[in-house]
Amino acid sequence: MANPFKDIKELTRDVETYLRKNRSAIYNNSKRISDFFEMACYNNIVRFYENNGYEVEIKNLQKTKFNYKCTTAGNPSKYSYFEVKRKKGNLELIFEIRHNINVQSYHSNDTYTTPDICIIKPNSILDSDDFYDSKMKYYYIENKALISFCEVKNFNPYPELLFNFIGVVNELRPHLLRQVRSSGNSHIATTLMVSGKSNKHADRIIANLQSRYHINVLSDLFNIGGITFGRHAINRIKRV
Repeated sequence: MANPFKDIKELTRDVETYLRKNRSAIYNNSKRISDFFEMACYNNIVRFYENNGYEVEIKNLQKTKFNYKCTTAGNPSKYSYFEVKRKKGNLELIFEIRHNINVQSYHSNDTYTTPDICIIKPNSILDSDDFYDSKMKYYYIENKALISFCEVKNFNPYPELLFNFIGVVNELRPHLLRQVRSSGNSHIATTLMVSGKSNKHADRIIANLQSRYHINVLSDLFNIGGITFGRHAINRIKRV
């Protein structure tokens, strides 16, 4: 089984290279390889939109640098994000690619979960004073503001990880548990992004899940992440 981990210097270089392309630099001072893998995956989702005809723009730099939200806590206004937009006829479609945003359940308006990466409608983040027993605010989006989401896992794929992802899809985007037609906006379908390479059994599970559901399961991203999201390969990624 291939090692799902990668040298943190190489990951850092990948993240910084993409930010330099967008005239920014990294704000975060993390030493966790899982954080840098999340950052790299976040950048790859931005790259997906860039390669699908969207204009991308950095928003909310912190001290002139890009501050990734590598935590489920915290006020989103203190973190950076990318805005993506494209023209569709006379309309200009605008969306935000956010990192670790709490999302309301499709089935219940008082329960939430936090995907690693979300594509959301602009200006849709709300706050609540009633979620915690303390005075701390809780930041979230309503389910109707969610366009799509990605989960990022720094592991080799294994059965429980793959099946658990389907549970999250059911909680947030149950209509993707059947094949759907594209909206024409070229959004990435709900996606599981895994660092390590799958074995033969995991390959069979991935193939079965992707044939049944309108999802992407992308593995071995430490080795082929750049290729997977390259201009000539993204047509193999499902859209909504």
